[in-house]
Amino acid sequence: MKSILSEQLCRRYSYLLTLLLLFPVSHVFSQHALTVDRNAYRAADQIVKQQVEFKDPGSSGKNLTWDFRMVQPINEEYTLDYFIPDSTYMDTLCGMEHRTRYYYTQKRDSLWALGFENSTTLMEYKKPELKLRFPFSYGDTLFSKFEGKGQYSHRLELQVKGYTRVQVDAEGELLLPDYETVKKALRVRTLRYYTETGKDSLQMTLDTYAWYAEGVRYPVFESIKTNLIKKAAKQGEQVQDTTVFTTSFYYSPLKQISQVQTDSLPKETDEPAGAAAVFTEAQYMPNPVETSLNINYKLTRPAQVWFTVHSALGVPVRQTSPQHLPEGRNNITIDMSSLLIGMYTLYVHVDDMVLNKVVMKK
Repeated sequence: MKSILSEQLCRRYSYLLTLLLLFPVSHVFSQHALTVDRNAYRAADQIVKQQVEFKDPGSSGKNLTWDFRMVQPINEEYTLDYFIPDSTYMDTLCGMEHRTRYYYTQKRDSLWALGFENSTTLMEYKKPELKLRFPFSYGDTLFSKFEGKGQYSHRLELQVKGYTRVQVDAEGELLLPDYETVKKALRVRTLRYYTETGKDSLQMTLDTYAWYAEGVRYPVFESIKTNLIKKAAKQGEQVQDTTVFTTSFYYSPLKQISQVQTDSLPKETDEPAGAAAVFTEAQYMPNPVETSLNINYKLTRPAQVWFTVHSALGVPVRQTSPQHLPEGRNNITIDMSSLLIGMYTLYVHVDDMVLNKVVMKK
């Protein structure tokens, strides 16, 4: 009897071994995952982004299909460049776009955000924000609390607290604007909840959905939404969310370039000079503003112009539609009535150049 059982066990073991040899475990259980080798940020990489009409991310889940082939472009392409800002701190990486520097550090298997700075705002996180952890696959979730201090316009003290939840909440097929099809796409949702934003205690959420294609280091599509959260006036009343900003970006996989020479990139100081030469004689009235901000200006040549308003923490809260305008005098009115009292940065987008103006809301 024992010999018969032993023979049967040997046969089963031999059969299982044959299956493992024919179909390796890594193949049977393989799935698309973000990894350090394939998806960590790298110095000297350049990503070309194009702003497109907002695309609703839809539901979460598996075996989904996202069709982004017909999205309409809004803004000309511009770049996001990664580099080491200080050679004495090689573990700190900087990503720069639209004249704002975002600082990161990669520690073992985790990517952390350290803060950001531009001409109006400096923010340093004493509690960094966890952005990604590798490997990262469908169903994985990260949670971190962030806390930072900084300055706005070199005179207003800033402080921020909140939490971030990052989750791979969907996977499926992605149809891109250039008619390329991504069979194995992962969607990473990052919900950033601001629980404290200084004296005004403005609460808001920044909700970002990023789609990753297998074999491509950075996202290929992204949708962003900002909500202001109005506290309930009385106990028992429902908290209200107001969407104040939406946009999407397409990152062509063919234009995600590695090993770009940083000394050949456009200098930060080049952009304001170019924009100022086209966007001239600007008047921002009234400033401080209570309800409506009126902007009168002159273009020295035809250009595409649009405006965004950002909070003191850099979160977008207003956006106008890009317009192709003729040479000469133009004007626009931006509704500021629902924004809380405080200081904001108005960004003037002129083709692929940017100017900024500090605006006070009273």
